[in-house]
Amino acid sequence: MTTNPVPRSVRMKVLAAECAAQRAELGHDVALLKTPSAMGGTTGYVVQHKGWIMAAAGLGFGFLVTKPKWVVGAVTAGLSAYKLAQQVLPVLGWRKFEVH
Repeated sequence: MTTNPVPRSVRMKVLAAECAAQRAELGHDVALLKTPSAMGGTTGYVVQHKGWIMAAAGLGFGFLVTKPKWVVGAVTAGLSAYKLAQQVLPVLGWRKFEVH
């Protein structure tokens, strides 16, 4: 078996290049985490429309405080639906709802 081993200096240069690429990618990811408005999707939308979202959350909390009867019914119905989904969906093949 004749193998042509790669010299150590060549392997080190390749590894150094890979490390530099990983550092650059990590730096980009950290920069995105520092400025979520630069991110697309839900995070960027929330940052750009924070005032409206806070107003909607305050309105929802106000309804919860002043009219708790229907909120309790809605929460109870939601929990019942979730428990039913945990029991039925694994039977149908959805593995996300399995209870371990």
